[in-house]
Amino acid sequence: MKRDQKKQFVKNFKDILNNVGILVVTHYSGLKTTQTDELRLKIKEAGGKFIIVKNSLMKIILKEHKSKEFKALFNGPVALAYSEDEVSAAKISVNFSKENDKLLILGGIIGEKYLEQKDILEIATLPTLDEIRSKLICLIQTPARNIAYALKFSANKLARVFNEYSKLDIPEKKIENEAKSDEKSEVKVKAEEKPEVKENDKNNKGTEDK
Repeated sequence: MKRDQKKQFVKNFKDILNNVGILVVTHYSGLKTTQTDELRLKIKEAGGKFIIVKNSLMKIILKEHKSKEFKALFNGPVALAYSEDEVSAAKISVNFSKENDKLLILGGIIGEKYLEQKDILEIATLPTLDEIRSKLICLIQTPARNIAYALKFSANKLARVFNEYSKLDIPEKKIENEAKSDEKSEVKVKAEEKPEVKENDKNNKGTEDK
């Protein structure tokens, strides 16, 4: 890297540190090129980056940084993973390190706050911002959609019932007459259901009386 390129890198990376959500410091010694490319792609898909850095340049960039612990991480083969949100870079890096033991998680920062290795591992268990948003949308939208559907269904059903009744132009007097007619029919049916006394039964009864 030429001198002008180094200056530009220092300037650009200072801006990145001021705007990044989380930055994870790793050791990548022993990783194959295909593995680093795989990790780089995964973090890129999450809106972040995975880059290999020179410790000499990072010491210049972090000259005014308050955390001595963070500065001390820049020894050996260091690579940085960072993302705009506070979770993605940690989650992807930690998950990748579980499958590839050559990638070591050292620590990191969120803003000016120094993160130990255990902090990064804990952050990696949290859902990403997109996952949180998806869950919130589901929690908010699903009940509302069900309620809206139920209300719409009930309203439509009631509307159909009222519409059908409105077509039945039945006067009250007619309804009363029909009710009386039904009562008479019921009495008639009961009368018809009364058992008849047969002629033979009458004769037998008369003989017994004698």
